Amino acid sequence: MKLKSAFVTGSTGFVGANLVRELLARGVTVRALVRAGTDLSNLQGLDIEFVEGNLLNPAVFSDAMAGCDACFHIAAAYSHPDRSELYRVNAQGTESVLTAAFGQGVPAIVYVSTMGTLSRKDGGLLTENDRALDDAASDYVRSKYEGEKIADRLADSGAPVSTVHLAAPVGPWDRVPTVTGKRLLAVLRGKAPAYLPGALNHVPVSDVAVGLIHAAERGQAGRHYLLAHPDGNLSRRDFVRMVRRAAGISIPVRGSARRALRAMKDRFRARAWSGPVSLACDPTQTITELGLSPTSLDDAFAQAVTWFGQHGRTG
Repeated sequence: MKLKSAFVTGSTGFVGANLVRELLARGVTVRALVRAGTDLSNLQGLDIEFVEGNLLNPAVFSDAMAGCDACFHIAAAYSHPDRSELYRVNAQGTESVLTAAFGQGVPAIVYVSTMGTLSRKDGGLLTENDRALDDAASDYVRSKYEGEKIADRLADSGAPVSTVHLAAPVGPWDRVPTVTGKRLLAVLRGKAPAYLPGALNHVPVSDVAVGLIHAAERGQAGRHYLLAHPDGNLSRRDFVRMVRRAAGISIPVRGSARRALRAMKDRFRARAWSGPVSLACDPTQTITELGLSPTSLDDAFAQAVTWFGQHGRTG
């Protein structure tokens, strides 16, 4: 199925803004759900039909889904002082959106989750088949996992829902910025970024946009897909080198940078690490099934550095 129209939540965010641009470039009509008062600067000048509402009030946006070929549910709360709000938005909100899309007969529904809901005890590379929460999963990850269970239940009931797990996207339009964007900016400012003890997979956000579209056009209901990069498993040192190379900064092997990295390691030793040790992935299965062609990770880092620089964020 080739998409002609799509309903998107989370369009003003990092992934959503890149997805919308890819959809428009393909001639797809876009309807985007936005909350009242939302900053639309990430979508300025784009030909989008905005639908004002919120995730928990489907009566407001349900009719706007009618006639759409796909629904991409990206919107989520990443952090909140009240942990119950994460579950309200990421679980109840997901049920609201996916159920409304199913009720309107949308033929392809894509729920966007995180690779954080994947884990394995043997320390091997994560795949889309390793759907189990790490013991130390955050409330955000747990709430997204609840959203996945809702998507799976709907798929079991006949809804054309697939779930896509995202690695750490890199690229332009990271306005807030995301955790990955904050790490990148830390390096540009000469600081050591907070990082996992092990490797973390990074993927060009442009690849994510294409992958989401392929999931809608070629994916199967009830399936889980992992949008990651085959060369994207980066240690902290790898990440720092990628950013510095993208920015044209020489990579020192001693001195202040080494001391900064050593200090970061010392801080990890001083306290018990409370998150997953590694989020290294093997996306081979998804790349094959969805017919994806991974692009350059170096280019994605360069695009991110350029975008942050153009928007005065690197100082």
